[in-house]
Amino acid sequence: MKALAFHPGTCTGCSLCRLACSGQNEEIFNPRLARLKVTHRYTKNGLEVTGHTCNLCLDCVRVCPVEAIQEQKGRLHFNLDSCTDCGLCVDACPQGVIVAKARGVGVCIQCLACVNWCPTEALTFEEVNR
Repeated sequence: MKALAFHPGTCTGCSLCRLACSGQNEEIFNPRLARLKVTHRYTKNGLEVTGHTCNLCLDCVRVCPVEAIQEQKGRLHFNLDSCTDCGLCVDACPQGVIVAKARGVGVCIQCLACVNWCPTEALTFEEVNR
């Protein structure tokens, strides 16, 4: 199965991936609304980058009491009409990449906007073992 993969060694911390994600999915360029997390800080040893993407662990699917999040053919699908805003999926996500919104949540649907906009190929879409 294919999923997003983050390669911190090639990431420069530019945040284009987060801007692309929020632009594609929220129609606004706001990194806080991205469905992936990339943080960077400067240390005495240089730039330190960490990142988290949805690895399709399906914890969010398992805890949703109304089946508002479902996995179909290796992708997550979210149904806003079914969502009760309980927040269980946000709490269950071990990567911390489900975004709580005013109504519903933002889940990674693997639209690949982040991959397409990453100038250093720090994000890829590749085969992973679950």
